[in-house]
Amino acid sequence: MKRNTIPKSALALLIIGLLITTLTPIINNSFPMPDYVKGFLVGLGLMLEVIALIKIQQNRKNIKCV
Repeated sequence: MKRNTIPKSALALLIIGLLITTLTPIINNSFPMPDYVKGFLVGLGLMLEVIALIKIQQNRKNIKCV
């Protein structure tokens, strides 16, 4: 049986990216932010998610079946 494990660093990046992306509009409702700050935070969150997905794909390629 093959176990696909996600590296802890990729999981952390994915969670942080999701939190940044989803909390930006929620925080903006309470504390108005300029558009460039909102765009930067959403872009940062998406970038972290993409990096996490790339790390997961690289990990899957390196796993060898026993």
